Amino acid sequence: MREEDIAEVMEIERHSFPNPWPESAYRHEIRYGTDSLFYVLQPCQEPSPATWWDRLLRRRQRERSPVIGYVGMRFVPGEAHITTIAVHPEWRGRGLGKYILLMAIQQALRNRIRFVTLEVRVSNRIAQQLYTDLGFRVVGIQRGYYRDGEDAWVMRLGPLDEAEIERLEKTRRAVEAVSMRDK
Repeated sequence: MREEDIAEVMEIERHSFPNPWPESAYRHEIRYGTDSLFYVLQPCQEPSPATWWDRLLRRRQRERSPVIGYVGMRFVPGEAHITTIAVHPEWRGRGLGKYILLMAIQQALRNRIRFVTLEVRVSNRIAQQLYTDLGFRVVGIQRGYYRDGEDAWVMRLGPLDEAEIERLEKTRRAVEAVSMRDK
């Protein structure tokens, strides 16, 4: 995620959450979040050029693709914590939330993590199903976690051993194949 993505991220944020993060929080994370990473998902308009030079020239020549989803995570020793994830309402139901979460986990594995954690509203059945499908388990509850007083489930994936990493990679490839077919 870059600062120029924030306006589109905020549009998705407002459609996705009753109490959205403020724009300043994203700006701060991008500028100063040394222990965090934020990614955006953008549709690919055309095949990727073969060389870095071709990609650089093409990037300068064309409009950028719209942001259709995003994910953020923060790192603590041995763990990646998913801080936010959302897909634009017009793009939901295509497996993109699962895809972007799997891609974030793949990136997090470069930091030698063993677990991935997150909080989810107790009322958000769709997100809970996504996380459960990927292997997250409820490990606790945070009472009054959200500003409106709603509780959150604390969910955890892991330990991420070799077999679990291979299972997640296989799942990512399957989701990617379906998403590309639906294009």
